[in-house]
Amino acid sequence: MTQGVNVEQILAPHLPRLKMSLQHAWDGHQGRENENDAWQLFQTLIGTQDHDESSLTARFEQVGRRLVTYDEKLDTRLQEIQSFVDAAATEIKHIFQEHPEELVTTLGYLYQLHNKSALALTRGFQHVVEQQARSTTHLTQQLEHRLLALQRVNGYSNSAMDLDQTLENTAQVIAEELNVDLCSIFFYDELQRVLTLRATNGPRPLGGMHFILRLGEGYSGWVADKGRPLHSNDALGDPNFATEARSYSTPYRGVMALPIIFFGTAERLIGVISVQSSEPREFTRDEVNFVEVIAGIIAINIENGRLYEQTDEQLRRKVHELATIHRVSYIIASTLNLEEVLQIITTQAVHLSGAERSCIFELDPDRRRLHALAHYGLNPEQASNLQIGVGQCCAGRTVQTGRPSMAVDCFHADEHCFIHDDPTLSSEIHSVLCVPLKVKQKVLGCICIYSSHRHLLSPEQMQLVVTFANEAAIAIENARLYEETRRGLELKSVLLRELHHRVKNNLATVAGILSLQRRRTRSPEVRHILAESVNRVQGLAATHDLLAHEDVSEARVDDIARKIVGVANANLSPPEKRISFQVETCPVVIPSRAVTILALVINEMVSNAIKHGMADVTRGTVIIRGFEEEDGYVAIQVLDSGKGPSAEHEQQEEPGESGEGLGLSLIKNLIGDLGGRFALRRETITRPASTKQGEQTSGETAEYTVAEVRFPLRRSRPTYALNS
Repeated sequence: MTQGVNVEQILAPHLPRLKMSLQHAWDGHQGRENENDAWQLFQTLIGTQDHDESSLTARFEQVGRRLVTYDEKLDTRLQEIQSFVDAAATEIKHIFQEHPEELVTTLGYLYQLHNKSALALTRGFQHVVEQQARSTTHLTQQLEHRLLALQRVNGYSNSAMDLDQTLENTAQVIAEELNVDLCSIFFYDELQRVLTLRATNGPRPLGGMHFILRLGEGYSGWVADKGRPLHSNDALGDPNFATEARSYSTPYRGVMALPIIFFGTAERLIGVISVQSSEPREFTRDEVNFVEVIAGIIAINIENGRLYEQTDEQLRRKVHELATIHRVSYIIASTLNLEEVLQIITTQAVHLSGAERSCIFELDPDRRRLHALAHYGLNPEQASNLQIGVGQCCAGRTVQTGRPSMAVDCFHADEHCFIHDDPTLSSEIHSVLCVPLKVKQKVLGCICIYSSHRHLLSPEQMQLVVTFANEAAIAIENARLYEETRRGLELKSVLLRELHHRVKNNLATVAGILSLQRRRTRSPEVRHILAESVNRVQGLAATHDLLAHEDVSEARVDDIARKIVGVANANLSPPEKRISFQVETCPVVIPSRAVTILALVINEMVSNAIKHGMADVTRGTVIIRGFEEEDGYVAIQVLDSGKGPSAEHEQQEEPGESGEGLGLSLIKNLIGDLGGRFALRRETITRPASTKQGEQTSGETAEYTVAEVRFPLRRSRPTYALNS
């Protein structure tokens, strides 16, 4: 101790007691390490040989470093030292109570040693913590960098670039990340059992990109043959490895090579990744793991590419098959040319099934024999004379059973087969598939596919032929139904036109009788009533004449209106008045069930316009127009420029109250049978007028009386009931 001999002399007789007191102080703390620290401090305090302040500081710095290693807390150890110092200070105060100067010196030295010990302990602890922090930061940065490298490689694999460019970029990333001179990627050829160089990050071997290694040759060949990784500090030292190491302009010593293996249902070797350095080098486990992950990415990418090619080829084939079936279906739906449809079916059935010939047979009406409707690859003259009995040959048996059948080399033993008698054809054909043409369990014939292969068609090929058989059956049935329907429609159309013609003649006869009666009567009122009746009958006759000249039992609204206007103008228009009739274009087509009703309705509206609208005028205009509304209703209007309806007309009186009410009653009841309504109103209408140059002007605005009927275009058959 630096405080002098006097202090040591005072402490000497009390050392056992002091040791005992310190023993009690460290008994409360676990571990031999704590006791050693306390004893080291005590020995330095009493000045024991080989225990000085420098060794005490070194001792506590080492203890601080070990605290981090064993994951102990610094605060706990500092508290333990503080407990020892407090116990030592208590004893020293008791020992030196009669020597105050020495007490101050000894306690000061004790506290000085305590501070140095605590600082050394803390310094050692912080030094290791800082080292670990730097190491953790470096490791984190390295992992982040590795992760970014893996992301780059994965991005290349998922990009649209070609495979060679992807592999070259991958090799460049590996070389940069591991700081090696060269990275090479080889692919394994299963057929030739060799490795072919596909990509490097820089130097090419002496053989260029056509560098090939056999299994077991070089370190890459060794890895491919053994299927496990290889690490070598000096590849030049191994004669087998040196072959590949010296294949480059710069020999390489440090080598790490890993196999690229796809682990699916069965392990499959894809290739080898090799990284080389010109100097000897030990590769860490992290570096090996990094390359292994990239090898897995490459393996998955290659396998996905292979599966994509297979799937893409299958998809293209399926799309072609579906497109062909769709085209055939479209032709069936768009044309009724049976010969064209069946010829397309026979051609496409051959192409999609991989066969060479095909033929579609139709069952005769007597259901005893089959004849060829369409064929592909057969002699036209032979096919035109081909007759097969039901139950004979593959085609006849298929029609008889109603089930598909396949056979190989059946032509030689079947004397009823038409191929049996043709040596040239029988030598080229070996297998046949026959599928019945069925519609609603009714067999119409069959389709037969002939192939030169001595094997049966696959289920997929058979399903295609079945599909074409269904299309052919539909086409044949559609052609039959169309022909039957066409003949029926022609007959019905002729009969219907004849009916309309006869009805027109009968109505003309009735109109003639009424006209004769009108000329003989002397009563003006009776003459007027008969004139209206003649007009109505002649209107109906004109309508039936219109229907008698149409191909179908339909008529346009404007055609009906022109017929009615012609009759009404001739019968009802007074000679002293100048009435102009205008029928606007209206292409709405009315079915025959409503044409006669509509003709009567228009006739009554035109008659009312002439009789009532033009009663007190010498000239005027009557306009008939029609249009189809958005809700599916048809509106027909008769406009007249006369004085307008009377009050009783505006009130639309009930039928039967006057002569004028009869016309309105007819209109309302007739249009009611069509599910429509009648309205009569006064409107201000602006109609465009034409100049001499044909340009449209603003036109004139005038008051018109509008008689309008609205009814649905499609309705069940009317009852034709009149409520008088």
